[in-house]
Amino acid sequence: MKKGLLKYLVCPGCKNKLTLKEFSYDLKGKEIEEGYLGCKKCSAIFPIINGIPRMLPFNVINSNILTDFLEKHASKIPEYSKDNDAGFEILKKRTSESFGFQWNVFSYMFEEYEKNFLNYIKPLKPSFFKKKIVLDAGCGFGRHTYYAAKYGAEVIGFDLSDAVDAAKENCKEFDRVHIVQGDIYNLPFGKSFDFIMSIGVLHHLPNPQRGFMKLVELLKSGDEIFAWLYGREGRAFKTVVLEGSIRKVTVSLPRQLLYYFCYLPASLYHGTNLMYHLFNSNRLTRGIAGILPFKNYAKFPFKVKHADAYDFLGTPVNNYYSKEDCKRWAENARLRNVKITDISGRSWRIFGKK
Repeated sequence: MKKGLLKYLVCPGCKNKLTLKEFSYDLKGKEIEEGYLGCKKCSAIFPIINGIPRMLPFNVINSNILTDFLEKHASKIPEYSKDNDAGFEILKKRTSESFGFQWNVFSYMFEEYEKNFLNYIKPLKPSFFKKKIVLDAGCGFGRHTYYAAKYGAEVIGFDLSDAVDAAKENCKEFDRVHIVQGDIYNLPFGKSFDFIMSIGVLHHLPNPQRGFMKLVELLKSGDEIFAWLYGREGRAFKTVVLEGSIRKVTVSLPRQLLYYFCYLPASLYHGTNLMYHLFNSNRLTRGIAGILPFKNYAKFPFKVKHADAYDFLGTPVNNYYSKEDCKRWAENARLRNVKITDISGRSWRIFGKK
């Protein structure tokens, strides 16, 4: 944890400022590797483990890393509550565990992700991010955090799952990137951001609109927010057939078993993509290439197809939204200059200003 992060953090419970206690630094002596953040008002304690503030109740932090931390430092921290769950629902925990496994297994970065990011946030350009303070809400393994930082922003990547460890590793080259673990319904931030983005996250929450409203509460007048959501339009096969059948089974599978099972749909994507490249390379057969399914995956390596199959089949909750739903979200949040645009008629971008 960089000391500069402290000015952005507040107690997620009472919203009071936090104090910092350092135990150890990284090898370069620049970042706090272990320590804790404490709230004087409500006496809450939040450990810093592996350089990441864990802004969660103790009993929902990964038990392996927490046990190691407490074995070394329990005598140095004030008394804390082990059984305070802060309203942490079982469904949120299942989602966190699923994404924690997913984004630590599929944590590699590919050059194609940059084009992917720019397509998500279109029509925003790289220059938009220069000198902005950005919150990446639901950063996963940090791929969007990485590009926002590359374009000149100071970025806080925030996620509920243990994917934050992969995000920290992927973004380690940037001096102005901070990674935080916490709960979107109990945000540990003050009103400090010029721009908040949430890409592919809200539709997996138990209550997506509530999560969106929590992010809006962090905006000051003139600040902007962006969210990307699954669209209901154009997804009949997924929303009716797959959600109503195969996903009822796959979401209950052990994560390791599901990982291997997902080689099957990934191989289907990949095989179809090989046909796409073959047909697309010949002027006479390009028309056939254009009607093949899964061609949106053709530019990605097999590992990305495997990760996306796991993402769809393993995530406990998927929610889908119409354009009218997105308009309602923006209206309820009292956003100005709202722009709602689609990506290939299958998903929605919501832009708005406080």
